[in-house]
Amino acid sequence: MRQSSAQFFLEKLKPALTRERVICRIIAAWCTFAAFSLIFADSEVVFTDLSFLADTSMGSLLLCCVLSFLVYTVISVLLPRYETDTWFLLLAATLCVCKWLTDYPGDNNTFLFVLAVLVAYALFLVYFIQQNDLLFEKWKPGKKTQIIVATVCGLTGGTVIAVITCLRYATFSSPNFDFGLFCNMFHYMKETGLPLVTSERNVLLSHFVVHISPIYYLLLPFYFIFPSPMTLQIGQAVILCSGVIPILLLCRHFQLSGKSTLLVCLIYSLYPALSAGCFYDIHENCFLAPLLLWMFYFFEREKYLPMYLFAVGVLMVKEDAAVYVILFALYVLLSKKKYLHGTILAVGAMAWFGVAMLILTKTSSHYAAYYEELGLTASPAIAGPMVNRFNNLILSSEDGLWGAVKTALKNPGYLLTQLFSTSKNTWTSADNYNWEKVVYFLQMFLPLGFIPFCTKKPSRWLLITPILMNLLTMYKYQYDIGFQYQFGITAFLFYAMIQNLPELKVPLRRNLLAFGAAACCCLYIVTVLPSLGTYTERWSGGKDTYRQMDAILDTLPEDASICTTTWIVSHVADRDEVYELNYHGDAADVDYVVVDSRYKNSYKAHIDAYLAQGYVEDPAYADQDLFIILKKGG
Repeated sequence: MRQSSAQFFLEKLKPALTRERVICRIIAAWCTFAAFSLIFADSEVVFTDLSFLADTSMGSLLLCCVLSFLVYTVISVLLPRYETDTWFLLLAATLCVCKWLTDYPGDNNTFLFVLAVLVAYALFLVYFIQQNDLLFEKWKPGKKTQIIVATVCGLTGGTVIAVITCLRYATFSSPNFDFGLFCNMFHYMKETGLPLVTSERNVLLSHFVVHISPIYYLLLPFYFIFPSPMTLQIGQAVILCSGVIPILLLCRHFQLSGKSTLLVCLIYSLYPALSAGCFYDIHENCFLAPLLLWMFYFFEREKYLPMYLFAVGVLMVKEDAAVYVILFALYVLLSKKKYLHGTILAVGAMAWFGVAMLILTKTSSHYAAYYEELGLTASPAIAGPMVNRFNNLILSSEDGLWGAVKTALKNPGYLLTQLFSTSKNTWTSADNYNWEKVVYFLQMFLPLGFIPFCTKKPSRWLLITPILMNLLTMYKYQYDIGFQYQFGITAFLFYAMIQNLPELKVPLRRNLLAFGAAACCCLYIVTVLPSLGTYTERWSGGKDTYRQMDAILDTLPEDASICTTTWIVSHVADRDEVYELNYHGDAADVDYVVVDSRYKNSYKAHIDAYLAQGYVEDPAYADQDLFIILKKGG
């Protein structure tokens, strides 16, 4: 009996003691120690410090590893059918990664650290997937599960965006450019139906002479019901996260597996370039991602009427959004061989682009003359097409954007010199060289596992070309995922990825998607979650003050004209005249001048200038120290 029991025990134990599983368990035990040490260590000491865990003995390390090894061995014996060692290995590695990324003090090397973490984590992730291949094959999430997970992912990503952007507004962290001016524009849209604004160019003018964006009217009904700046911030979050719906439908159209569909929806919902792109407040660009994705979906389903409707919607976002429709038209012509629809899309987009450029050019001349009549100095960019963002490609300013096209056709080699150059460096000075565009490129493609490139059809690479608009410019905000210039590009990259996935062999597809999801989560942790923590902490620490600031501003007469500092504009934008002090200057043509006391030293010259012109501190606000409020005429 004893012999049979021992034999039975050995038979159970033997599979758990293979060399590979023992090595895996040892590494899992070591990772467990590392995870526990990060979680329970003294919070004052960061792991980036060489002295971290200096007081921890090697004996403690060994004891923790041995105990973890024994526990994992017992579980492995009890569950011989499962690769439990790999589960603990991945779990411990995941805990380490999360703590490393959240505890890492932000600096210029943050992205390099993320790359190092991803390289190490990818090894564990790929090994885990390979060892649990049979288990993954058995799990086939159905349509209901896909809908539930996609909904949860979309709501999670959208909620984080909404919370951060609303807290930006609530903590007086949203500047006039580019939020206060949109708040003022929606006030005018609500009252007059016209997109007028005073704080954008320091005179009353239509925002559409700067950018032609009638798409904003889709938000107007909601603003009518809830006339608050937060409505705009929440609206942007809802619009962006709604893109998960066409993402889900595209995955189904291309017959992706349930697991692949879930990962693609997850990546879209947490894609750092979408989330972080909202942190400079609402922009019309937020409409681009869902509108383009719906256009792609209806094209694939050969439902051309809604495809054209969404193409028109894209054109209504902004004058330069026509470029996205033109690039898609080229793809339709060259890759899909749909000559009729490709031609209609291309001709329609180019015609609208030409009309829009003509309108903007005419209005630029009109408002320059208007400024002259008012005795003001017009900024060169008061209105009109902003071609100066591609001045590095334009030889003669008279050519406008056509000059950039001519450069591309005549001298493609020059384009390569600009592709990863930035405004801060030259190719001849190594001291000035930086990697901003390289980092931007990796931030866009790492979360996608570089799958947009994985195709045997060269024509499909046309879907990647929109990123060149951001790589070839010297306008630094376009190659920074913290701004809104990535939304249209993102739609194209996801469209390319979804098409390429079915063509990849299962192991490669699974590994690349898993890596992309891991990279997406890692970048999300270092680019998005810190903002959530920052603004949450800022609100928690000063909410009473912020509420008092709003209460004071609400007492200013609704019909009064106000000139104020940039962080205040959005909070007083629901009036006919509001100006930003930095641009309005010291003209004595407003009823009130409001200066945020936090920055009063920076505006001392303006305060003195207004006082010299007869303005006085309003005695009605003498019992508060949050604002300096000057009233015209004593």
